[in-house]
Order: sequence, then structure tokens, then C-alpha cells
Amino acid sequence: MVLFFESILLDVLAAIGVLLPTLYVYFTWNFDYWEKKGAHFVKPTPFFGNIKDRILVRLSTGQWSKKLYDENEGHRYVGIFQMREPALLLRDPDLIKDVLVKDFQSFHDRGLPVDEKNQPLSAHLFNLPGPRWRALRAKLTPTFTSGKMKMMYQLMAECSEELRQHLKDPANRGEELEMREVMAQFTTDIIGSCAFGLQMNSMKNSESEFRRMGRKAFEPSLKSSLRRLVLLMLPPVAKILKLGFGDPEVAKFFLNAVKETVEYREKNNIIRNDFMNLLLQLKHKGEVEGDQDTTKEREEVGDKEKMDIKMTDNLLAAQAFVFFLAGFETSSTAMSFALYELALHPEIQSRLREEVDAVLKENEGNLTYDALQQMQYLDQVISETLRKYPPGDIIIRICTKAYTMPGTDIEIDKGTRILVPVLALHHDPKYYPDPERFDPERFNDANKHSRHHFVYLPFGEGPRNCIGMRFGLLQAKLGLATLLRDFQFTPCKRTAIPLRYDPKSIVTASKDGIYLKISPRD
Repeated sequence: MVLFFESILLDVLAAIGVLLPTLYVYFTWNFDYWEKKGAHFVKPTPFFGNIKDRILVRLSTGQWSKKLYDENEGHRYVGIFQMREPALLLRDPDLIKDVLVKDFQSFHDRGLPVDEKNQPLSAHLFNLPGPRWRALRAKLTPTFTSGKMKMMYQLMAECSEELRQHLKDPANRGEELEMREVMAQFTTDIIGSCAFGLQMNSMKNSESEFRRMGRKAFEPSLKSSLRRLVLLMLPPVAKILKLGFGDPEVAKFFLNAVKETVEYREKNNIIRNDFMNLLLQLKHKGEVEGDQDTTKEREEVGDKEKMDIKMTDNLLAAQAFVFFLAGFETSSTAMSFALYELALHPEIQSRLREEVDAVLKENEGNLTYDALQQMQYLDQVISETLRKYPPGDIIIRICTKAYTMPGTDIEIDKGTRILVPVLALHHDPKYYPDPERFDPERFNDANKHSRHHFVYLPFGEGPRNCIGMRFGLLQAKLGLATLLRDFQFTPCKRTAIPLRYDPKSIVTASKDGIYLKISPRD
């Protein structure tokens, strides 16, 4: 028996002796990739490459990319390895402009997995590559014009009034609230109304099904972080395991919700001024009636080319799904960070409230769509919030054909991942002196025009920028103006100073929540 176990042990040790060197060679064989090209690079570590802090979930994506950015001062770019795969992190705003706009045809994909058979909700605009993305972007562009936003505004205003009423009692009691959750309830109700035509009642019922699913979709966890790493770094493994970015329960819920909404509207001929109605126009008519401000945007994504894409029920559901998730999470995050900074800077909060009061007085107390557009300082506060806390802290592009970097003889091979470190750019003292200071004056007209356009990228830039930018900004402005007209916010015992980033979160988020005291305004 002893000899038997000794034999097994020797076999195991022999297998390990073969496996470890094989894995070592597999993960290091191309570590001379950037050196051969004569490019500046950071020496990688076996197995991890240069992403050890991400694999071990020590840093958020933004913190990790900022660390690389800061450590390579003086270089226009830096070659790195994501495990064994070479990637290029850009530091020069002119190179960033080349990738995102000027030479967009060589970098039009994000390299994210799309598996419509096993993950039907993965086929949304954010993920889709090449011709299908181009066709769908051109089809969807008319749904996000300022005219369509104005059309949906009344639905949003109704949710903002519910927010006011919901917070009156907590304010009178001087309660301490976790504002990210409050703002997520507000934006869930807005997106639910504008996308699905449903009253979510998230503020009255924080455990409503839509709020629960939205929370689950973005709930930070080690499991979800590792899943994303496998999807991005080891696509063949992800395909074998049939991994997707989302939780299967969340996907099933949204597929059913969209299916039921579509069936009800088609059966009863329901027409409503919301996003779902525009998607149904695409399904039945092949297009959405455009506004005057769509022409330039549609030309940017190639509307002159033949657009041939059928809006199936699953494709429609995928667009509604990403609109819901992106719309509630990014805006709620931005608003909660803005309230945090306003609480820490009462002089900025007072100035902003004065602007809200003045504009409301001019509009007979009505917080209309046009009234919001008049609030210049509110726009500056939100812009500075998005600078300091960009919801998407990094932009990813894939090189779709061999490309020589301008000013160099370095050729980027097809399939190479390009990284634009948004958080790092937004915190570079060359562009934003004293970057940790919250200063809305950075975004007055004079200062905006004095900076390079490509060092402020909260919504990306170029043909593949965030299509929902107008909607996100509108609901953030509406939410903040609604709150400041009636309430004031101050730090409390649970307010984290300074904030710590949550390394497990898919978007920029506070690890400790954002707790503030709410009270009636003076």
C-alpha cells in the first residue's frame, strides 16, 4: 500500500514538474514583444504580465491604469502585458485623438465578447463589433437627439417630483442617507419609465424587482471581477465555460420584461413617448423619425453606407437592457459623487442653489427642460464631478488592422488592445492643477477652451462615444436641481473622507458608500 501511494505521489510530482514549466513558457514566450518593436514598455511578471493588482483585486481598473500612467511620465505610450497578451496604454492626447477619431477605422471595436446564442443580451450597441455596430448605431442615433430627450422629459420630471416627496420626511428628521442608493432608486424609476413604460416605485420599495436586478447586475464581488478578467484576458476559456458579463438571473428577468412589454404594446397598439416606442419603430418601420441634429452624427458612423440590420425581439431587448443598466448606474454614481463634493464644499453648494433659485424664478417656479439648459454652473459642477470621478475609468479599443503610430516606426498589430486611461488623464496635474481639488471653475468657457480636448473623456469621444450622453446628463441635472431647491447636504459621522475606490466595482464607486445628512434648506 505504501509503495502504491509513493507511486501516485511520484506521478503527481512528475506531472507538476512538466505542467509548471509548460505554463511558464506559455505565459512568457512573447514577453519580448514590445522590446522587439523598439517600444517603451514595462517589464512584465510571469503569469500576471502587468495586471497583478487587477487579478488580485487590489486596485480598481482606474487606479491600476493611473499607476502605470504616472510611473511612465515623459512617454507618449507604454507597452504592457495583460497576462500574456500585449496591450498599449496611451498617455499622449494627440495619440488618443488619432485612435478615437482621426484613425477610427483602425480602432472601431472594443473587443468585448458577443454570444447571441447563449447570451442574447450581449448583442447590444456597446459590445457589437464592426459592420453590425455601425448599422445599429446609425439606426439608434435618432433616438437620443435633444428633441427626443425633450419628448421624454415629462416622464423624467414626474420621477423627480416623486424624489422630492420621498425625501421630505427623512430631511425633516435630519437623517443620514446612503446617497448612491437613493440616486439609484431615482434613476431606476426614470429609466423604467422611459425605457419600459413602467412605474418601478423603487423609492417606495427599495426591493422592487427592477431595483433588485439593477443592484445585482452591478453588485461588486470577487466572483464578478474574476469573471470579467477571464472574459477579457482569456476569451477561449470564457467561450468554453460559456461565461457572460451578466448574471443569468438578471438576463432572464430582462428578456422576459422586454418580451412582455413589447407584446402588450403591440397587442393594444400602445404609443408612448419613451425609448421602447422608438425601438418598436425600428422593429416595424426600420427607422426612427430623426431630428435636425442627427445628420452629423449619422454621417460620422457611416450612414452613407447601406444599413442592413433587422431589429429582432432579442436585439431590441439587448438595447433596452444596456440602456437600463448604463442609464441608472452611471447617472446615479455621478449624482452621488456630486452631492458628496457639494456637502464637503458648502460654498459651492450655496452658489449652485442660488443659480437654481434664480432660474426657477425666471420660469415661474417650473423646472422645465429649457430651464435646466440655462443652469451654466450646474453644468460646470457635473462636468467637474465627471472629471474627478469618471464612471468609466478606462476606454478600450482593439486594433482592427495593422497601424503605424504617428511619429514613430512602431507598428501596432491587428488584435492589439489599446487602453485610454480616463481616470489618469482627468487627474494629471499638467491638465488639471491640484487635481484632487473639486473646482467647477475648471469648466468655465475660458478654461475649457484652453485645454486639449482629449484630456476630458467621461463619455469617450469620436463615432463610438456614449450614445446616451444627452440622456445621462439630463437626468443628472434634473436630479441635482430637484434636490437643491428643497434640501441641503452636509457630512455626517459615516461620511468617508477621503473616499476609497471599490476595486471590485465595474464602474467608479466608493468602497464605503456615500453617506450624507439631509435636511431642509435654510
